[in-house]
Amino acid sequence: MPSVVQICNIALTRIGQSQLIASLNEQSLAAQLCSLHYEACRDELLRDFPWPFATRRVTLADIGSPPDGWAYRYRYPVDCIRAQHVSQPGVRQPTSAQRVPFAVAHADGGRAILCDQSPAELVYVARVEDTTYFDPLFVSALAWRLAAELATGLQGNASNYAAAYQQYRMVVDMAQANAFEESEEGVPPESEFITGRN
Repeated sequence: MPSVVQICNIALTRIGQSQLIASLNEQSLAAQLCSLHYEACRDELLRDFPWPFATRRVTLADIGSPPDGWAYRYRYPVDCIRAQHVSQPGVRQPTSAQRVPFAVAHADGGRAILCDQSPAELVYVARVEDTTYFDPLFVSALAWRLAAELATGLQGNASNYAAAYQQYRMVVDMAQANAFEESEEGVPPESEFITGRN
């Protein structure tokens, strides 16, 4: 997979820039803007949907002292970009009834997951910084998202921003369709309404 600098150069070429960068630390405006926007664009894209390469499962660690209205307060994973759902540990494909209501709390000690389930497992999207794990469509979408920001900073061109952002959305939609085609979930358990009729 491409490096961070290569992704930035893909973004630059997508807005018609012929001057590429060799490092994010060089003294060019393009390198400074890439350095400024790269991580934010990457994290925004990771939040966009549950990318298979970035999806993680963890049994949550109870840290006690839940606020009123909640039974448990769990440590928020440090690499979590987006919490997807909470369920009982070991339930790979929870039905909507097996998913546990939860909330993300923000306090002096950082973020926490609040819920009424113990033990509890969180499925989440992790912050992935190593580009060797990136899916090719993720790389393409990230380059388009970064291109949109660079079009504004380097060219001051709203129409180039809009065109790059539109391409970004199209690639994300394509990536979502491909991600769902690359997995085969088991047959979901029958609804309690169906089993109750038998």
